[in-house]
Amino acid sequence: MKIAGLLLTLVLLLSSVITAKLQTDSVSTDSTLVSPDKADSTETSDFKPDTIPRILDRKIIHDAFQPGEKLTFTVRYGFIKAGEATMAVEEIVSINDRNAYKFVTSARSARSFDWFFKVRDKVQSWVDTKGMFSWKYIKSLREGGYKFDLIVDYDQYYGNARVQEIRYEDEEPLRIRDQKEFDLPIPIYVLDVLGSFYYVRTQPLRVGVPLYITNHDNAKVYDLKVIVQKRETIEVSAGKFRCLVVEPQLRGDAVFKQKGRLWVWITDDEYKLPVQMKSAVFVGSITSELKKIEGIPLPLPSQLK
Repeated sequence: MKIAGLLLTLVLLLSSVITAKLQTDSVSTDSTLVSPDKADSTETSDFKPDTIPRILDRKIIHDAFQPGEKLTFTVRYGFIKAGEATMAVEEIVSINDRNAYKFVTSARSARSFDWFFKVRDKVQSWVDTKGMFSWKYIKSLREGGYKFDLIVDYDQYYGNARVQEIRYEDEEPLRIRDQKEFDLPIPIYVLDVLGSFYYVRTQPLRVGVPLYITNHDNAKVYDLKVIVQKRETIEVSAGKFRCLVVEPQLRGDAVFKQKGRLWVWITDDEYKLPVQMKSAVFVGSITSELKKIEGIPLPLPSQLK
């Protein structure tokens, strides 16, 4: 696997350090979250599109993020800078007669890598501001000669996701090589990969308490388990922070088949910003480190001077 081609995967994994609801003291009530005894299941056969519209009445009150927030990360392979990634809360827009956050994350290879393997990837997610569930998701991969778009429209009222997968030829302007479209039954309040990360930021995290959430990507609905391991203070380019160290356990093809381990440091405060990620996969060790914080009052409650 090309090293620079891992950039978007890193960003998506960072976004996937997620969960759903703690077993106690949660800020929301969600009967669709999986229980621990079903956490390893990737079956979707239990979910059928509804014939009667669902009542989307979940309310999640939080102060974790607002439009204007932007986080910038440096991605390194060993000691080598491989590229840069950003995560942003761009705006609030109207979608399906409701308000939704527009989240955008992007990854690009460093100039020194462009000649070898150019990466310009972007992911967008539209998540309901009131109930924190997905309405739309677009993933655009531009990695060397690989050009691929994934477009998903979530009908949360009737439990259906309309999925489009588009593969392009390796040329400019873009010319479609292969395309398919299909429907997938989804559980109520399902979240895409990127939206999930912002959902977890609205939830309390406790050391030793496993967290669960149901995610969707491509043709699969899958369960994600996150273990909150410990508290630790670390220093990165953006500053020194008290953090919670979490380890996600991804299943199947959630983002990649889990052949290595991944740890993420999240600020131990109401913002729960991702500060650092370290992965140990078959290609070696990769680190994503927070470089710059915009749109949030500083210093953070967890930040040390």
